[in-house]
Amino acid sequence: MTASPMKRTRFCADCGTENARIARYCRQCGRRFPRGASRGLWALGCLCALLLVAVLIPFPWRRSRPPRPTPAPGAHAGEVRINPVDGATMVWVPAGEFLMGSQFAGYSNARPQRTVFLDGYWIYKTEVTWAQYEKFCRLTGRQLQEAPGWGRQADHPVVNVSWHDARAYAEWAGAALPTEAQWEKAARGTDGRIYPWGNYWEEGRCQWNASCTERVGSFTDGASPYGALDMAGNAWEWCADWYEENYYSHSPSMNPTGPAKGDSRVLRGGSWRRDAPRLFRAADRAGFGPGFRGGDVGFRCVVRSPGP
Repeated sequence: MTASPMKRTRFCADCGTENARIARYCRQCGRRFPRGASRGLWALGCLCALLLVAVLIPFPWRRSRPPRPTPAPGAHAGEVRINPVDGATMVWVPAGEFLMGSQFAGYSNARPQRTVFLDGYWIYKTEVTWAQYEKFCRLTGRQLQEAPGWGRQADHPVVNVSWHDARAYAEWAGAALPTEAQWEKAARGTDGRIYPWGNYWEEGRCQWNASCTERVGSFTDGASPYGALDMAGNAWEWCADWYEENYYSHSPSMNPTGPAKGDSRVLRGGSWRRDAPRLFRAADRAGFGPGFRGGDVGFRCVVRSPGP
């Protein structure tokens, strides 16, 4: 006996009329037939598929920031290394984010405060000294800068250097001038502190309101979280960036290097002759022409080679 074929009809419960199985209404009385469970399941499957697509595809309105690089293993904050060219002690600043800028109303050129990511780098523990700079001039034939009123003291920061002088030294030393962001992170760490040592002004932690520079590294109580010294006071420090008043409002959030052009270069850190505590905040910014030389203007370097 052969199996009977599958029925392709359905009967109306009200009038008993036989209808095609796919019919939605009875051809005799017009009664609407209920939809089969399979159609409901099909619709539910479509809905689930749409939700899955919405989760997996990065639509423009839900894109997140680009992934951050992972800090190199074994790199420890504040680890020390010596630059063999000029003998400078360097401290390691690991890759990662930090708070850059200021939230205070009086710092319009440092607003808005925002989170910035930097790759790791070495920064000189102190400013470049007269002894180091004289060695550079002696070996390269570059003209030595005019001595300040207190003389060229070997272990004091070199001053009376222009941005061009500082960059030439950095290149000779196999280094570079720090970007403004690198300088600020080295000065304040990752917790957004106001001064290198914390959030409150303490006049005994840096060389300020004085008559001349001081031996580099004299104020160990003013060390930054990475162990960098004299990030506040002693001498203003040249940075690599061009200066722009409103740069923070549109600067990138990863490894910013400053505007493409400008008239002034960035100076950071305050100096021995300044007497206003606000000038020694880690977020304070200033700009001078790259040819400017002053008795309170020096620099330090960074090296971007791999970490420890």
